[in-house]
Amino acid sequence: MRYSTKQRAELIEFLKSNQDRCFSVKEIVSAGGLAMGEATVYRALAHFVSEGLVKKYVDGEGGGALYQYVGHGECESHFHLKCLTCGRLFHTDCSVIGDMVRHIEAEHDFHVDSVHTTIYGVCGDCSAKAKAAGEANAASGAYTDAGADK
Repeated sequence: MRYSTKQRAELIEFLKSNQDRCFSVKEIVSAGGLAMGEATVYRALAHFVSEGLVKKYVDGEGGGALYQYVGHGECESHFHLKCLTCGRLFHTDCSVIGDMVRHIEAEHDFHVDSVHTTIYGVCGDCSAKAKAAGEANAASGAYTDAGADK
């Protein structure tokens, strides 16, 4: 794939090298080490989204858009699992999800678009960290029972 500017080539290389993460435009500008402003990044990302190289996620809680490299055709046959804690995106070809899609199509006459389907939750690493932090807080007495004084 040929990119029309050096800046676009640098941006797509940055996203490719971090394809397990999603970034806001501000994060790209600050973390990417790219010599381009936010407006240029927005335009380049819009171009990459229209080409199917980058996927745009809109945070439903008003946090703005996040972008992730997905490559051409790499996300057409599987689903995405997105961690709400760390932002990582996992690609899955789980047969159970495939069975669910076939059920929805057969029983509900509804076609599921896997390219635009993302299941949100918390990944195993983040769950383990949260559990460990909760256990550490409980062991240190950080948790107090509001009804204990009664």
